[in-house]
Amino acid sequence: MFHSWVDPSKKRQLVVVLCGNASGRERPVGGDGMRYPFPDLASSGFLEARTLMNPTIDQFQDVLSAECPDILYFQGQQLESEEEIGSLMWGTTDVTDTEFFVSLIIPPLPPIVYLEAPNSEKIAKALRVKGVPWVIYWNNSSTITTYAACHFRQALFSVLQCTSGHAWDAFQFAHASFRLYCSKNKCILPPSCLQVDRKIFPCFIGDAPKIHVNPLEKSIYGGESSVSSLPNIKIHDEYVNVKLLVCGMPCILDACLLGSLEDGLSALLNTEVSAMKDGII
Repeated sequence: MFHSWVDPSKKRQLVVVLCGNASGRERPVGGDGMRYPFPDLASSGFLEARTLMNPTIDQFQDVLSAECPDILYFQGQQLESEEEIGSLMWGTTDVTDTEFFVSLIIPPLPPIVYLEAPNSEKIAKALRVKGVPWVIYWNNSSTITTYAACHFRQALFSVLQCTSGHAWDAFQFAHASFRLYCSKNKCILPPSCLQVDRKIFPCFIGDAPKIHVNPLEKSIYGGESSVSSLPNIKIHDEYVNVKLLVCGMPCILDACLLGSLEDGLSALLNTEVSAMKDGII
């Protein structure tokens, strides 16, 4: 069976911790007048969101104790005039030190922590050692563009808002979307962002969901040999047809495109199956 990381009958509590003075808005992309949206995270679907802007240490821990969030999302410093996400600065307090940051996360530990800040791998691994089941972070890069981060963030939380599925599947879907749109698509990101090193990408620490298939009962006539020869999955319909229509701009079907589609569709299928098992759909 699929294991959901939260009770599907309850909303997930999301605490958003922001730095700097940037908020939801649109920015120009390139010189052709295009606008890129930066929507704020708000309560919707399975998510109940609360946002903190440049909190003090006491304010943050008070909210942590009161809310007991399922998801903690930390965004690095953003300024109105910049197109990059900076380090974790809460007002004048620098919380980038690994030991200090980890000490701020008090029990009960949240199931998911998302670090949207550069060079956050050490903090992510330390949180995992402390006992946080799943940590999402950006690999050790000195630069994260606000455009790429926003695209990944919106894809990630779109899945978490709509389903009680596993954190791994939500990440896989968002990561596939990031690879598909942010590595090549000039309609999504300006040329300056497309020239960023391809090794800059979001990462996931934690166990993937486990699927348990109940073994078939032994036949009273066939014995062990007949059981071992039977498939684990039995299809009762004589014919099973699955039609899939993928639409997009004309392009070369390379490994990046096909791999992203495969991972994204697999993640969506897993979340749908998980929702059916939880009785949501």
